[in-house]
Amino acid sequence: MITHPSRLARPIATLALATLLLAGCATYRSRPLSLTPPLRATPAALDHRLPNGRRIDPTAPLSPQALAALAVLNDPALAAARAQAGVAQAQAFAAGLLPDPNIQGGFGALLAGPAVAPSIAASITQDVAALITRGARRRAARARSAEAAANVMWQDYQVASQAETLAVALWADRASLAALDHARRALRRLTALSRQQIAAGNLTIDQAAPAEASLASLDAARDTAAQQALTDQASLAALLGLTPAAPISLARPVIPPLPPGSAAGLIASLARRRPDLIALRYGYRAADADLRAAILAQFPLMSLTVNGGSDTSRVATVGPTVSLNLPVFNGNRGNVAIARATRRQLNAAFTAALGAAQGGAEAAQRALALLMRERAAARGRLIQADHAADAARRAFGHDLIDARTETDLIDQQATRRTELIALDQKIAAARIALATMLGAGLPIEALNGTTR
Repeated sequence: MITHPSRLARPIATLALATLLLAGCATYRSRPLSLTPPLRATPAALDHRLPNGRRIDPTAPLSPQALAALAVLNDPALAAARAQAGVAQAQAFAAGLLPDPNIQGGFGALLAGPAVAPSIAASITQDVAALITRGARRRAARARSAEAAANVMWQDYQVASQAETLAVALWADRASLAALDHARRALRRLTALSRQQIAAGNLTIDQAAPAEASLASLDAARDTAAQQALTDQASLAALLGLTPAAPISLARPVIPPLPPGSAAGLIASLARRRPDLIALRYGYRAADADLRAAILAQFPLMSLTVNGGSDTSRVATVGPTVSLNLPVFNGNRGNVAIARATRRQLNAAFTAALGAAQGGAEAAQRALALLMRERAAARGRLIQADHAADAARRAFGHDLIDARTETDLIDQQATRRTELIALDQKIAAARIALATMLGAGLPIEALNGTTR
């Protein structure tokens, strides 16, 4: 039996339409959570490939800059922030989609009466009002996506700055421990000699007591420094996605100052360089687009429907139907007022943030200048303390000074050395903080259009 081609056309067309509709549908795929602890045990297990293709050797002593790069690549919190920015990108994609038309159909079977055929009705409806506000909604969604990306960039920059600061702090902790250990060895040598002198009857117990007391104080100071080193190590390891006990080999920190006279230019361009300020500008742009969309939505909401069909007498009709909502009582005026107030609030928030950034950068410069003057004085005191301690060691060996005097000079040397180490750490941290406040090294971002 041969089927006529006209009889095959209708099911083939139906199948083609169903295939077309299903092709645009998303599919579901399960993605279960990983329950394996994610922290790595050694830096060698980290992702160490930079975007430019270069690699950081995680087994070599790491500079603060290298640790900053590794933190940006491996920090678990940054990975979550980037995933959140992906939500904003998806929302921008969703805002650009056209509203789907609505299709309705009806069939009335002929059961009795003078009619000659069943009734058939069909209609297709399109929301026209959504098309009017589509452009403004797309601009708002794109601005929010850019705002999320700028916020992630600012978080990257802050994580890098935090990693550098912690690297400098951990280096200072280890240097302080080394200085305290040096002083402890000197005091232990002194106490051992004092005990020999006491045993020989050349020294009384009260004359040797200061060395014993100073040694106990140094032990307590070393314990405090060791605890601080553990804390800084754990904080740095957390930024890198490492376990707290992971070995981190440090290179000597070198944090150069900003070029002379560059701070003024960087402050002048803060709003176009710092990612958090750029994010606020994008947020303001989104609010401005929201206001435009709310104003456009004041116009009568309209939908267009095309109806067609035939009645039971086989009279066929087709024609449009227009539906309008009259803006008499609401008119979207409430949403317009909210959008205006939101834009005004974001304007004030941006001005406040820009002022805080300017004030913070200028205050950081003044604090850094003061630290540099303090360091110069501390350096001079350490040189004097080193000379005095060396001379005291020789004099004590020739019985020219007593144990108390040498103890005091050893204590003074340790104090001056740890004081200078602490100032070096503060200066390096202040330079890092100032560069972060100024957005140093970041390009100028130019937003297209007006960002009032």
